[in-house]
Amino acid sequence: MLEAVDRFKETDTRDELGLGAIRDTFADLLFPGTSTIQTRARYFLFVPWMYRQLHEKSVTKDKVAARARKEEIHLRDALLESADTAGVLGKVAGAALKRLPSNVYWQGLGAWKIRLYPGSQQEYHRYFEFLHTAADGARDDDGESLDGGRVVPWHAYLPPAPDTFPEGADFELRPDEARYLAERICFSARQSLLAFLVLRGKTVEAPYPWAHPQRAEFPAHIQDILHHSQLLAESMHGAALLYNLMLAEELPAGPRRDERTTTFREELETWVTELRARSDALSHWKRSEFWLLVQQRTHVSGATHRFVEQWQEYAPWQSVHRATDDVSVRRLLRDRERQLKGARARLGNPRALELWNGASGVDRISYRWHSAARILMDIHAGLGGRDARA
Repeated sequence: MLEAVDRFKETDTRDELGLGAIRDTFADLLFPGTSTIQTRARYFLFVPWMYRQLHEKSVTKDKVAARARKEEIHLRDALLESADTAGVLGKVAGAALKRLPSNVYWQGLGAWKIRLYPGSQQEYHRYFEFLHTAADGARDDDGESLDGGRVVPWHAYLPPAPDTFPEGADFELRPDEARYLAERICFSARQSLLAFLVLRGKTVEAPYPWAHPQRAEFPAHIQDILHHSQLLAESMHGAALLYNLMLAEELPAGPRRDERTTTFREELETWVTELRARSDALSHWKRSEFWLLVQQRTHVSGATHRFVEQWQEYAPWQSVHRATDDVSVRRLLRDRERQLKGARARLGNPRALELWNGASGVDRISYRWHSAARILMDIHAGLGGRDARA
């Protein structure tokens, strides 16, 4: 059952204020191999199973992309006939699906060391025949090639596909499959929160990873990552809400503008109340340590650094007026949007504002927690307990 995490589902992950590099750094530390568009854990097996079948059918490199697409549409149809259709990729788009499961999960398969070929999916297709011919040599205990350094595309100990696959496919992980995915996570990302939870997690029912009921049990380095990621998410949430309030105020006069401005002002008031209770943590936040953690792993532009720092210096959570109507705070957001989008900026641009849907990038950053939680639920269910019925 997925209701436990669906209550906290990320509905809008757009990055309107240019925080994506920072957000993804923390998401990769906490939940490597995941993405916001992944849905169910068994796709991590469906994709390599499909490619192995195409090799067994002697599909050539010039035809593998088209055949793979055909097989993935076939898989979607089979999943839609199963008892559990939550998370079927292409459920709505049908045969017009643009991002196939193999593309959605490609990076994650590499991160978890299920995919051993290091290149892109397009490169894999280009060398498809050679790679699978080279895959027949000797391997070490972890499935790596010992045959002259040639690349084996898939982990050797991948559980076998059901005889009828993709016919009769469903999302229920069998025990050996769940153990395999848990082992791959722990082998490839043993220092991550994902690995801790796959081994020791008792539930995934929490709105954010820092609100997890087992947080006190997390290792110290994960506690440190969560400390910084929580403060960033909480403090910068107000910037997203104020940006949307400013957009709403530029709508033509009428009920829609009234409703949108009222909503965002109320949400900002709630945010101020919440963050006042966090004022001590925010005032003692060692942002130099935060920036060191981020900049060791990714490049953050000077403009992004200055934007985040200036927002923290303004501390708009100190009063409702500062959060909603302070001229300097508003100018900071206006300048930031112009810096990021140039002529496409919505503020002060009625034509660009026409494309606004009324709420853009307003969800608090959760670092892919929802996607990770769904995957954890599937694995725990396959292992026979814990949060399988949370």
